[in-house]
Amino acid sequence: MPKAAHDMPSRAPLRKRRGGVLAIVVWAIALIAIVVAATQIVTFRTASLGAKSLERVQSRWAARAGVEQVIAMLATEVEDPNLVDSMSLVRDLENVAVGETATGSWAISHIIDGVEYLGPMDESSKLNINSLVGTDYLELDLEGMSQDVIDAIVDWRDSDDEVSLMGAEEDFYLNRNMSYKPRNADVKSLAELELVAGVWPEDLRGGDHRLTNYFDPNEAMPGWGEYLTASTYSTGIMANGQPRFRLDEATADEIAEYFGLTSEQAGEVLSFATSGENVQLESIIAQDTGGSSSGGLPTRRTGLSSAGSNATGGTALTTEQYRMILDEGWIGELDDIRPGRLNVNTASQKCLEVIFAFDPSLAEDVIALRNSRAGGITSLMDLLEAGRMEAAFLGAVGHRLTTGGTVFSITSRGMSDVGDVETAMYVVVDRSTLPIQILEYREE
Repeated sequence: MPKAAHDMPSRAPLRKRRGGVLAIVVWAIALIAIVVAATQIVTFRTASLGAKSLERVQSRWAARAGVEQVIAMLATEVEDPNLVDSMSLVRDLENVAVGETATGSWAISHIIDGVEYLGPMDESSKLNINSLVGTDYLELDLEGMSQDVIDAIVDWRDSDDEVSLMGAEEDFYLNRNMSYKPRNADVKSLAELELVAGVWPEDLRGGDHRLTNYFDPNEAMPGWGEYLTASTYSTGIMANGQPRFRLDEATADEIAEYFGLTSEQAGEVLSFATSGENVQLESIIAQDTGGSSSGGLPTRRTGLSSAGSNATGGTALTTEQYRMILDEGWIGELDDIRPGRLNVNTASQKCLEVIFAFDPSLAEDVIALRNSRAGGITSLMDLLEAGRMEAAFLGAVGHRLTTGGTVFSITSRGMSDVGDVETAMYVVVDRSTLPIQILEYREE
Protein backbone atom coordinates (compact mmCIF):
# COMPACT_ATOMS: atom_id res chain seq x y z
CA MET A 1 0.00 0.00 0.00
CA PRO A 2 1.21 3.49 -0.77
CA LYS A 3 2.63 5.45 2.08
CA ALA A 4 0.58 8.09 3.63
CA ALA A 5 1.40 11.66 2.73
CA HIS A 6 2.69 12.35 6.17
CA ASP A 7 5.11 9.48 5.78
CA MET A 8 6.76 10.99 2.59
CA PRO A 9 10.19 12.88 3.13
CA SER A 10 9.95 16.70 2.75
CA ARG A 11 11.93 18.47 -0.10
CA ALA A 12 11.77 21.95 1.51
CA PRO A 13 15.04 21.69 3.48
CA LEU A 14 16.85 20.54 0.37
CA ARG A 15 15.63 23.52 -1.57
CA LYS A 16 16.72 25.80 1.26
CA ARG A 17 20.17 24.26 1.32
CA ARG A 18 20.48 24.70 -2.42
CA GLY A 19 19.37 28.36 -2.14
CA GLY A 20 21.92 29.02 0.61
CA VAL A 21 24.72 27.47 -1.43
CA LEU A 22 23.70 29.53 -4.46
CA ALA A 23 23.76 32.73 -2.39
CA ILE A 24 27.20 31.87 -1.06
CA VAL A 25 28.44 31.19 -4.57
CA VAL A 26 27.00 34.49 -5.82
CA TRP A 27 28.57 36.39 -2.95
CA ALA A 28 31.88 34.63 -3.53
CA ILE A 29 31.78 35.50 -7.21
CA ALA A 30 30.92 39.10 -6.38
CA LEU A 31 33.72 39.25 -3.82
CA ILE A 32 36.20 37.77 -6.28
CA ALA A 33 35.02 40.26 -8.91
CA ILE A 34 35.58 43.10 -6.46
CA VAL A 35 39.04 41.79 -5.57
CA VAL A 36 39.92 41.36 -9.24
CA ALA A 37 38.64 44.84 -10.08
CA ALA A 38 40.53 46.35 -7.15
CA THR A 39 43.64 44.45 -8.17
CA GLN A 40 43.26 45.73 -11.71
CA ILE A 41 42.84 49.30 -10.46
CA VAL A 42 45.85 49.02 -8.16
CA THR A 43 47.86 47.38 -10.92
CA PHE A 44 46.82 50.09 -13.39
CA ARG A 45 47.67 52.84 -10.94
CA THR A 46 50.97 51.17 -10.09
CA ALA A 47 51.75 50.86 -13.78
CA SER A 48 50.81 54.52 -14.30
CA LEU A 49 52.96 55.59 -11.38
CA GLY A 50 55.75 53.42 -12.69
CA ALA A 51 55.43 55.01 -16.11
CA LYS A 52 55.44 58.49 -14.60
CA SER A 53 58.45 57.60 -12.48
CA LEU A 54 60.21 56.37 -15.60
CA GLU A 55 59.30 59.59 -17.40
CA ARG A 56 60.65 61.64 -14.49
CA VAL A 57 63.90 59.70 -14.56
CA GLN A 58 64.17 60.12 -18.32
CA SER A 59 63.38 63.85 -18.20
CA ARG A 60 65.77 64.39 -15.29
CA TRP A 61 68.68 62.80 -17.08
CA ALA A 62 67.82 64.63 -20.28
CA ALA A 63 68.02 67.91 -18.35
CA ARG A 64 71.29 66.80 -16.77
CA ALA A 65 72.66 65.88 -20.20
CA GLY A 66 72.06 69.47 -21.29
CA VAL A 67 73.91 70.76 -18.23
CA GLU A 68 76.85 68.46 -18.94
CA GLN A 69 76.99 69.62 -22.55
CA VAL A 70 77.30 73.23 -21.41
CA ILE A 71 79.96 72.35 -18.83
CA ALA A 72 81.95 70.45 -21.45
CA MET A 73 81.76 73.40 -23.84
CA LEU A 74 82.88 75.83 -21.13
CA ALA A 75 85.82 73.58 -20.28
CA THR A 76 86.81 73.42 -23.94
CA GLU A 77 86.82 77.19 -24.11
CA VAL A 78 89.07 77.44 -21.04
CA GLU A 79 91.55 74.99 -22.56
CA ASP A 80 91.54 76.68 -25.96
CA PRO A 81 90.15 80.23 -25.68
CA ASN A 82 89.41 82.25 -28.80
CA LEU A 83 91.12 85.54 -28.00
CA VAL A 84 90.03 87.26 -31.21
CA ASP A 85 86.33 86.42 -30.98
CA SER A 86 84.49 87.24 -27.76
CA MET A 87 81.23 85.87 -29.14
CA SER A 88 82.53 82.42 -30.12
CA LEU A 89 81.65 80.99 -26.71
CA VAL A 90 78.14 82.44 -26.90
CA ARG A 91 77.61 80.83 -30.30
CA ASP A 92 79.05 77.50 -29.15
CA LEU A 93 76.76 77.48 -26.12
CA GLU A 94 73.77 78.20 -28.36
CA ASN A 95 74.72 75.16 -30.47
CA VAL A 96 74.38 72.81 -27.48
CA ALA A 97 71.32 74.53 -26.00
CA VAL A 98 68.95 72.03 -27.62
CA GLY A 99 69.62 68.31 -27.90
CA GLU A 100 68.40 64.76 -27.44
CA THR A 101 69.24 61.63 -25.49
CA ALA A 102 68.06 58.10 -26.28
CA THR A 103 64.93 58.63 -24.16
CA GLY A 104 64.42 62.37 -23.96
CA SER A 105 65.43 65.88 -24.98
CA TRP A 106 66.59 69.11 -23.37
CA ALA A 107 66.28 72.83 -24.00
CA ILE A 108 68.38 75.55 -22.35
CA SER A 109 67.31 79.17 -22.58
CA HIS A 110 66.95 82.41 -20.63
CA ILE A 111 64.91 85.61 -20.75
CA ILE A 112 66.35 89.09 -21.31
CA ASP A 113 64.14 92.14 -21.87
CA GLY A 114 61.14 89.88 -22.41
CA VAL A 115 62.86 87.90 -25.19
CA GLU A 116 63.86 84.23 -24.92
CA TYR A 117 67.42 83.40 -25.98
CA LEU A 118 69.01 79.98 -26.44
CA GLY A 119 71.88 79.02 -24.17
CA PRO A 120 72.78 79.68 -20.54
CA MET A 121 72.70 83.13 -19.00
CA ASP A 122 75.99 84.97 -18.76
CA GLU A 123 75.68 86.31 -15.23
CA SER A 124 78.18 89.04 -16.19
CA SER A 125 75.47 90.50 -18.40
CA LYS A 126 73.98 91.78 -15.13
CA LEU A 127 75.22 94.31 -12.61
CA ASN A 128 76.83 92.80 -9.53
CA ILE A 129 74.92 94.16 -6.58
CA ASN A 130 78.09 94.24 -4.49
CA SER A 131 79.64 96.80 -6.82
CA LEU A 132 76.71 99.24 -6.83
CA VAL A 133 76.43 102.50 -4.93
CA GLY A 134 73.31 104.44 -4.08
CA THR A 135 73.22 106.46 -7.28
CA ASP A 136 73.47 103.26 -9.36
CA TYR A 137 70.23 102.00 -7.84
CA LEU A 138 68.56 105.28 -8.69
CA GLU A 139 69.72 104.97 -12.30
CA LEU A 140 68.17 101.50 -12.51
CA ASP A 141 64.81 102.98 -11.53
CA LEU A 142 63.23 99.59 -10.79
CA GLU A 143 59.75 98.94 -9.41
CA GLY A 144 59.82 99.00 -5.60
CA MET A 145 63.36 100.38 -5.38
CA SER A 146 62.58 103.57 -3.48
CA GLN A 147 65.11 105.68 -1.61
CA ASP A 148 64.43 104.01 1.75
CA VAL A 149 64.95 100.56 0.20
CA ILE A 150 68.17 101.72 -1.47
CA ASP A 151 69.50 103.06 1.85
CA ALA A 152 68.55 99.81 3.59
CA ILE A 153 70.44 97.77 0.97
CA VAL A 154 73.48 100.02 1.38
CA ASP A 155 73.30 99.58 5.18
CA TRP A 156 72.97 95.81 4.78
CA ARG A 157 76.22 95.68 2.80
CA ASP A 158 78.43 98.33 4.37
CA SER A 159 80.78 97.36 7.18
CA ASP A 160 79.66 99.97 9.70
CA ASP A 161 76.64 100.31 11.96
CA GLU A 162 75.86 103.88 10.95
CA VAL A 163 72.30 104.22 9.71
CA SER A 164 71.86 105.90 6.34
CA LEU A 165 69.32 108.70 6.00
CA MET A 166 66.36 106.33 5.44
CA GLY A 167 68.16 103.00 5.92
CA ALA A 168 68.16 100.28 8.58
CA GLU A 169 70.87 98.79 10.75
CA GLU A 170 70.90 96.11 13.46
CA ASP A 171 68.52 97.89 15.87
CA PHE A 172 65.80 98.02 13.23
CA TYR A 173 65.78 94.24 12.80
CA LEU A 174 66.12 93.46 16.51
CA ASN A 175 63.22 95.77 17.40
CA ARG A 176 61.02 93.77 15.04
CA ASN A 177 61.98 90.44 16.60
CA MET A 178 63.80 89.28 13.49
CA SER A 179 66.32 86.50 14.06
CA TYR A 180 69.00 88.10 11.93
CA LYS A 181 70.90 91.32 11.46
CA PRO A 182 72.58 93.02 8.48
CA ARG A 183 75.43 91.06 6.94
CA ASN A 184 77.73 94.11 6.83
CA ALA A 185 79.57 92.45 3.96
CA ASP A 186 78.96 91.44 0.37
CA VAL A 187 75.60 89.85 -0.42
CA LYS A 188 75.98 86.12 -1.09
CA SER A 189 72.89 85.60 -3.23
CA LEU A 190 70.20 87.69 -4.85
CA ALA A 191 67.51 86.01 -2.73
CA GLU A 192 69.27 87.33 0.39
CA LEU A 193 67.95 90.79 -0.48
CA GLU A 194 64.51 89.65 0.67
CA LEU A 195 65.84 89.90 4.23
CA VAL A 196 66.53 93.61 3.77
CA ALA A 197 64.00 96.05 5.19
CA GLY A 198 61.51 97.18 2.56
CA VAL A 199 62.37 94.59 -0.10
CA TRP A 200 59.34 92.64 -1.32
CA PRO A 201 59.69 89.25 -3.06
CA GLU A 202 57.32 90.27 -5.86
CA ASP A 203 59.58 93.22 -6.71
CA LEU A 204 62.77 91.19 -6.53
CA ARG A 205 61.51 88.15 -8.42
CA GLY A 206 58.73 89.45 -10.64
CA GLY A 207 57.52 86.62 -12.87
CA ASP A 208 60.74 84.69 -12.22
CA HIS A 209 59.48 83.21 -8.95
CA ARG A 210 62.36 80.74 -8.61
CA LEU A 211 65.09 83.14 -9.79
CA THR A 212 66.12 80.86 -12.64
CA ASN A 213 66.24 83.50 -15.41
CA TYR A 214 63.27 81.81 -17.05
CA PHE A 215 59.54 82.58 -17.00
CA ASP A 216 56.70 83.32 -19.39
CA PRO A 217 57.14 86.99 -20.37
CA ASN A 218 53.59 87.00 -21.76
CA GLU A 219 52.15 86.36 -18.32
CA ALA A 220 54.40 88.34 -15.99
CA MET A 221 56.99 91.07 -15.83
CA PRO A 222 60.59 90.52 -14.72
CA GLY A 223 61.84 91.70 -11.35
CA TRP A 224 65.18 93.04 -10.18
CA GLY A 225 66.76 89.68 -10.98
CA GLU A 226 66.78 90.58 -14.67
CA TYR A 227 69.44 93.22 -14.02
CA LEU A 228 71.17 92.18 -10.78
CA THR A 229 73.37 89.29 -9.68
CA ALA A 230 75.55 88.36 -6.73
CA SER A 231 77.29 85.42 -8.42
CA THR A 232 80.01 87.10 -10.44
CA TYR A 233 83.45 88.02 -9.23
CA SER A 234 86.87 88.91 -10.64
CA THR A 235 90.36 87.82 -9.63
CA GLY A 236 93.84 88.03 -11.10
CA ILE A 237 93.26 84.97 -13.29
CA MET A 238 92.86 85.23 -17.07
CA ALA A 239 90.27 83.42 -19.20
CA ASN A 240 92.75 80.65 -19.96
CA GLY A 241 93.30 80.00 -16.27
CA GLN A 242 96.74 81.60 -16.16
CA PRO A 243 97.65 84.27 -13.58
CA ARG A 244 97.87 87.88 -14.68
CA PHE A 245 101.07 89.89 -14.47
CA ARG A 246 101.15 91.83 -11.22
CA LEU A 247 102.42 95.31 -12.10
CA ASP A 248 102.75 96.71 -8.59
CA GLU A 249 105.14 93.95 -7.47
CA ALA A 250 107.34 93.83 -10.58
CA THR A 251 110.44 95.79 -11.47
CA ALA A 252 110.60 98.14 -14.43
CA ASP A 253 112.85 95.66 -16.25
CA GLU A 254 110.33 92.83 -15.72
CA ILE A 255 107.49 95.01 -17.00
CA ALA A 256 109.53 96.04 -20.03
CA GLU A 257 110.36 92.42 -20.88
CA TYR A 258 106.84 91.06 -20.39
CA PHE A 259 104.96 93.75 -22.29
CA GLY A 260 107.65 94.70 -24.80
CA LEU A 261 108.08 98.26 -23.52
CA THR A 262 111.02 100.60 -23.48
CA SER A 263 112.65 101.24 -20.12
CA GLU A 264 111.03 104.70 -20.02
CA GLN A 265 107.58 103.29 -20.74
CA ALA A 266 108.03 100.53 -18.18
CA GLY A 267 109.12 103.06 -15.57
CA GLU A 268 105.99 105.14 -16.13
CA VAL A 269 103.74 102.09 -15.97
CA LEU A 270 105.37 101.04 -12.70
CA SER A 271 105.03 104.56 -11.33
CA PHE A 272 101.34 104.52 -12.21
CA ALA A 273 100.75 101.06 -10.70
CA THR A 274 102.37 102.03 -7.39
CA SER A 275 100.91 105.54 -7.11
CA GLY A 276 98.31 104.71 -4.46
CA GLU A 277 96.37 102.07 -2.55
CA ASN A 278 93.23 102.17 -4.68
CA VAL A 279 94.67 102.51 -8.15
CA GLN A 280 92.45 101.01 -10.84
CA LEU A 281 94.44 99.51 -13.70
CA GLU A 282 91.90 100.65 -16.30
CA SER A 283 92.41 104.30 -15.38
CA ILE A 284 95.77 104.08 -17.18
CA ILE A 285 93.75 104.65 -20.36
CA ALA A 286 92.99 108.18 -19.23
CA GLN A 287 96.55 109.14 -18.33
CA ASP A 288 97.46 112.40 -20.05
CA THR A 289 100.76 111.49 -21.65
CA GLY A 290 100.76 113.89 -24.53
CA GLY A 291 98.97 117.04 -23.54
CA SER A 292 95.28 117.78 -23.84
CA SER A 293 93.10 120.08 -25.87
CA SER A 294 90.32 120.19 -23.30
CA GLY A 295 91.75 122.01 -20.31
CA GLY A 296 93.66 119.05 -18.87
CA LEU A 297 91.04 116.39 -19.72
CA PRO A 298 92.48 113.82 -22.13
CA THR A 299 90.88 113.68 -25.53
CA ARG A 300 89.69 110.49 -27.15
CA ARG A 301 93.11 109.51 -28.49
CA THR A 302 95.35 111.05 -25.86
CA GLY A 303 98.27 108.77 -25.10
CA LEU A 304 97.15 106.16 -27.63
CA SER A 305 99.14 107.17 -30.69
CA SER A 306 101.57 104.70 -32.21
CA ALA A 307 104.39 107.16 -31.74
CA GLY A 308 104.88 110.42 -29.90
CA SER A 309 106.45 111.97 -26.83
CA ASN A 310 104.70 112.27 -23.51
CA ALA A 311 105.05 115.01 -20.96
CA THR A 312 108.08 113.40 -19.33
CA GLY A 313 109.96 112.84 -22.57
CA GLY A 314 109.12 109.13 -22.93
CA THR A 315 107.37 107.46 -25.81
CA ALA A 316 103.59 107.11 -25.56
CA LEU A 317 102.20 103.60 -25.35
CA THR A 318 100.68 102.20 -28.50
CA THR A 319 97.13 100.94 -28.62
CA GLU A 320 98.37 97.34 -28.68
CA GLN A 321 100.55 97.94 -25.64
CA TYR A 322 97.60 99.38 -23.75
CA ARG A 323 95.54 96.40 -24.87
CA MET A 324 98.06 93.89 -23.55
CA ILE A 325 98.45 95.70 -20.23
CA LEU A 326 94.67 95.75 -19.71
CA ASP A 327 94.19 92.14 -20.83
CA GLU A 328 97.05 90.59 -18.84
CA GLY A 329 98.05 93.11 -16.18
CA TRP A 330 96.83 93.36 -12.59
CA ILE A 331 97.24 95.59 -9.57
CA GLY A 332 96.78 94.04 -6.13
CA GLU A 333 96.75 90.49 -4.81
CA LEU A 334 96.03 87.94 -7.54
CA ASP A 335 93.65 86.02 -5.30
CA ASP A 336 91.64 89.07 -4.25
CA ILE A 337 87.97 88.35 -4.85
CA ARG A 338 86.33 91.47 -6.20
CA PRO A 339 82.72 92.02 -7.34
CA GLY A 340 82.18 90.89 -10.92
CA ARG A 341 82.27 93.29 -13.85
CA LEU A 342 79.66 93.94 -16.52
CA ASN A 343 80.26 92.17 -19.84
CA VAL A 344 79.96 94.76 -22.61
CA ASN A 345 79.22 91.98 -25.13
CA THR A 346 76.12 90.63 -23.40
CA ALA A 347 74.86 93.42 -21.13
CA SER A 348 71.49 95.04 -21.72
CA GLN A 349 71.27 98.70 -22.58
CA LYS A 350 69.76 99.47 -19.17
CA CYS A 351 72.76 97.98 -17.34
CA LEU A 352 75.21 99.82 -19.58
CA GLU A 353 73.37 103.07 -18.94
CA VAL A 354 74.00 102.62 -15.21
CA ILE A 355 77.75 102.38 -15.84
CA PHE A 356 77.71 105.36 -18.22
CA ALA A 357 75.32 107.38 -16.07
CA PHE A 358 77.25 110.58 -16.87
CA ASP A 359 76.25 110.09 -20.54
CA PRO A 360 73.73 107.25 -21.03
CA SER A 361 73.87 107.64 -24.82
CA LEU A 362 77.29 105.97 -24.67
CA ALA A 363 75.44 102.73 -23.92
CA GLU A 364 73.88 102.92 -27.38
CA ASP A 365 77.33 103.52 -28.87
CA VAL A 366 78.71 100.41 -27.17
CA ILE A 367 75.81 98.27 -28.39
CA ALA A 368 76.19 99.61 -31.92
CA LEU A 369 79.91 98.77 -31.84
CA ARG A 370 79.44 95.20 -30.63
CA ASN A 371 76.68 94.58 -33.16
CA SER A 372 78.93 95.78 -35.95
CA ARG A 373 81.53 93.13 -35.18
CA ALA A 374 80.97 89.41 -35.67
CA GLY A 375 83.48 88.70 -32.93
CA GLY A 376 82.16 91.34 -30.58
CA ILE A 377 84.40 93.53 -28.43
CA THR A 378 87.63 91.71 -27.58
CA SER A 379 89.32 94.38 -25.45
CA LEU A 380 88.27 97.43 -23.50
CA MET A 381 90.50 99.38 -25.85
CA ASP A 382 87.99 98.62 -28.62
CA LEU A 383 85.47 100.80 -26.81
CA LEU A 384 87.41 103.88 -27.86
CA GLU A 385 85.92 103.25 -31.30
CA ALA A 386 82.38 103.47 -29.91
CA GLY A 387 80.76 106.70 -31.02
CA ARG A 388 81.77 109.59 -28.77
CA MET A 389 83.69 107.48 -26.25
CA GLU A 390 86.73 109.27 -24.85
CA ALA A 391 89.76 107.96 -22.99
CA ALA A 392 88.75 109.93 -19.90
CA PHE A 393 85.31 108.32 -19.87
CA LEU A 394 86.63 104.80 -20.36
CA GLY A 395 89.40 105.29 -17.81
CA ALA A 396 86.84 106.36 -15.21
CA VAL A 397 84.54 103.31 -15.56
CA GLY A 398 86.78 100.68 -17.16
CA HIS A 399 87.28 98.86 -13.84
CA ARG A 400 83.56 98.02 -13.93
CA LEU A 401 83.62 96.50 -17.41
CA THR A 402 84.89 93.31 -19.03
CA THR A 403 84.65 91.58 -22.41
CA GLY A 404 83.86 88.07 -21.21
CA GLY A 405 82.01 86.17 -18.51
CA THR A 406 83.18 83.43 -16.18
CA VAL A 407 79.96 82.59 -14.30
CA PHE A 408 77.00 81.14 -16.17
CA SER A 409 73.56 80.07 -14.95
CA ILE A 410 72.10 77.10 -16.81
CA THR A 411 68.32 76.61 -16.87
CA SER A 412 67.92 73.20 -18.51
CA ARG A 413 64.45 71.75 -19.09
CA GLY A 414 64.36 68.01 -19.79
CA MET A 415 61.45 66.17 -21.42
CA SER A 416 60.81 62.44 -21.73
CA ASP A 417 60.09 61.11 -25.22
CA VAL A 418 57.15 58.98 -24.02
CA GLY A 419 55.22 61.45 -21.91
CA ASP A 420 54.65 65.01 -20.81
CA VAL A 421 56.78 65.07 -17.66
CA GLU A 422 59.30 67.93 -17.56
CA THR A 423 62.17 68.37 -15.13
CA ALA A 424 63.94 71.70 -14.79
CA MET A 425 67.48 72.09 -13.48
CA TYR A 426 69.09 75.36 -12.46
CA VAL A 427 72.86 75.16 -12.20
CA VAL A 428 75.31 78.03 -11.69
CA VAL A 429 78.84 77.23 -12.84
CA ASP A 430 82.19 79.01 -12.72
CA ARG A 431 84.56 78.45 -15.65
CA SER A 432 87.51 80.46 -14.33
CA THR A 433 89.43 77.28 -13.51
CA LEU A 434 89.40 73.60 -14.43
CA PRO A 435 87.54 71.53 -13.53
CA ILE A 436 84.46 73.71 -13.93
CA GLN A 437 83.04 74.51 -10.49
CA ILE A 438 79.33 74.14 -9.67
CA LEU A 439 78.33 77.02 -7.42
CA GLU A 440 74.60 76.25 -7.13
CA TYR A 441 72.39 73.31 -8.06
CA ARG A 442 68.59 73.08 -7.92
CA GLU A 443 65.96 70.78 -9.42
CA GLU A 444 62.25 71.39 -9.94
